[in-house]
Amino acid sequence: MARPSKQTVDYFPHSTTHGKTMYILEDKYGNDGYAFWFKLLELLGNTGGHVYEYENPADKQFLLAKTHVSEEKAKEILDLLADLDAIDHQLWKHNIIWSDNFVDNIKDAYSRRKVNVPHKPTVTEDNVVQKPTTTKVNADKNSQSKVKKSKVNKSRGLSINLLIF
Repeated sequence: MARPSKQTVDYFPHSTTHGKTMYILEDKYGNDGYAFWFKLLELLGNTGGHVYEYENPADKQFLLAKTHVSEEKAKEILDLLADLDAIDHQLWKHNIIWSDNFVDNIKDAYSRRKVNVPHKPTVTEDNVVQKPTTTKVNADKNSQSKVKKSKVNKSRGLSINLLIF
């Protein structure tokens, strides 16, 4: 039985050098900013499609519990992350958390999967957020092959199977 397709990751790269986002978060919020950002990335990695709906009350409470910050501080940090383009500004206006950089950093994890790298949700002219449909990839990267014939060679008293492709 085949494993079910998934659009989550078990790990993501955590660089030892940081850019402007981390410096600004740490300067403004100290360790809360640092922890919030990486816990948010963990949450995005573990969420199907790597998109998080902050509008949903249960999801909002889960993010607050995971990051150990108040709702006001979380909103401030998320607003700052949107201003810094760490999360998508347009989607954040609709309380949707998506990070292009995060998905770009983990796309190698999808190279051998039968599902595509998740795509960013879109906002219509009516300000309705539409999640992209999940499309399966025809992955022809199977390391196994079909054998057309097998020939047995019985030289020197050894039985050796030779596979002919």
